[in-house]
Amino acid sequence: MTRMVVVLRPEPGATRTATALRAHGLAVRQVPLFAVVPVDWTPPTPTGFDGLLLTSANAVRHGGAGLDLFKRLPVVAVGAATAAAAAEAGFAVAVMGDDDARAVVAAARDRGFARLLHLAGRERAPTEDGVEAVTVYAGDAVAVAADVVRSFDDALVLVHSARAATRLAELVDDAGADRARIALIAISRAVGDAAGTGWAAIAIAAAPTDSAIVALAAAHADTRAIDQRTRGGDKHAMSDYVPTDRPRARGPKMGVILALIGLAFVAGLGLMGYAVRTLPWFANLQASSAASTAAAQKLAASSSGYIPSQPLGPDGQPQANPPVDTTVLATREATLAAQLTALEARAAAITTDASAAGGQATRAEGLMVAFAVRRALDRGVGLGYLEEQLRLRFGQAQPRATTLLIQTARQPVTLEDLRQGLDTIAPDITTSTGEGWLDTIQHQIDSLVVLRKAGTPSPMPTDRLARARRLLEAGQVEAARAEVARLPGAAQAGNWMAAARRYVVARQALDVIENTALIGQAGQPQPAPVVIPAPVIVTPAPDPAGGV
Repeated sequence: MTRMVVVLRPEPGATRTATALRAHGLAVRQVPLFAVVPVDWTPPTPTGFDGLLLTSANAVRHGGAGLDLFKRLPVVAVGAATAAAAAEAGFAVAVMGDDDARAVVAAARDRGFARLLHLAGRERAPTEDGVEAVTVYAGDAVAVAADVVRSFDDALVLVHSARAATRLAELVDDAGADRARIALIAISRAVGDAAGTGWAAIAIAAAPTDSAIVALAAAHADTRAIDQRTRGGDKHAMSDYVPTDRPRARGPKMGVILALIGLAFVAGLGLMGYAVRTLPWFANLQASSAASTAAAQKLAASSSGYIPSQPLGPDGQPQANPPVDTTVLATREATLAAQLTALEARAAAITTDASAAGGQATRAEGLMVAFAVRRALDRGVGLGYLEEQLRLRFGQAQPRATTLLIQTARQPVTLEDLRQGLDTIAPDITTSTGEGWLDTIQHQIDSLVVLRKAGTPSPMPTDRLARARRLLEAGQVEAARAEVARLPGAAQAGNWMAAARRYVVARQALDVIENTALIGQAGQPQPAPVVIPAPVIVTPAPDPAGGV
């Protein structure tokens, strides 16, 4: 007879677990102890973080519109389900690990994610150093009637969290149910410990995953597979062992068995010696065995082409060596020499192919690093672990470009920043400054009628500004910068011009890095970092007044 399986986890996980259990032919009841609900939260500034830490898919489901501000941050995900939910929502998952959050955070720090933003639940473990937690969802307790709790008798109850284990113990005690009639299956040892003692049995899943706990429930749903020991209330693993009160039957001692085996071996040796000395048919058997051995040796020698130095005759006795044919030996030597030459040529070709493949692999790795750096700069995020890879692979071949990219990535400038900055300073740069009222009136009169050659762009400030915006949309930052420089108020756009210059110089350095990778000059990463010379180009930090 199979037992009823009770699932306590909240939705939507409860339905997934129940579906997996029903696929094994089990009867399932869903009695969620908590309901996950969103919590109002204020998103912090994304620029202060290197990555986004997600320990539950609920953060993605209930984070709301505030998640859009962090789409540029790489995600550090705990668990495959969390990583899948983040990827489906449009995040880029950079680090993924199992359900051990501490190990995943340590791995993220090794890859350069020093400052993490944790979108977490209200009930969570203490926050580690370098991780700032923001509550975006909560698990509110759901009322469960006492008769429902008492119906858990003779059932298997799946427990997915320590909080659920603690509340289950409280509900069972409050309802007056008997713990000794309820068997638990916990997702981890910590969850089993949180449930306390006195249960009919507590089985621990082989791995802290939903699939592992479902497999364990399917294996132990039969009532005969449950160890019913409750003495002392200790937790123990489920097994097929059923204790009985009858004492174990005692067999013969091991020493007696070994003595009997030794006596039988000695008796066999004695009988064999007697047969060799007295029985004639045994001697004939030995002679026929020797003849068979000689015939087998002769057959093996003839089949392999090997001529023994002292062949055996039909009677098994050695014969004189046959004469050696020097012509045959010379032919065999020439054949072996030709085969050896062919093998050497083939080995040389393999070595050449392996060297070429190694060079192609190095080139591909260098291109991957260069493309990843370009993507990070376009998104306006820090390089993280890519900074070290950039130094190791391009520091010797292109030290100046490498240093420039590393400095630019620490204060990145994107096309969106330039567009917003240009919109901010547009009223100041389309009009000239420092003129008197007479000069302003004269300038307005002169702009009423503008004569220009056909086919040339309009020199009007508004037209130049419109061209600069179109050029930015097309990614032609240098041309847009030239248009802004010709505007009447270009002196007010100093910070914007510096930011645009940084953008252009960074992309030129990226082109140099990519060309270096294409021609195969990118080096293999070495254990020791490359010493980078002092920076050559120094640019001022952007100022909000300049629009960037």
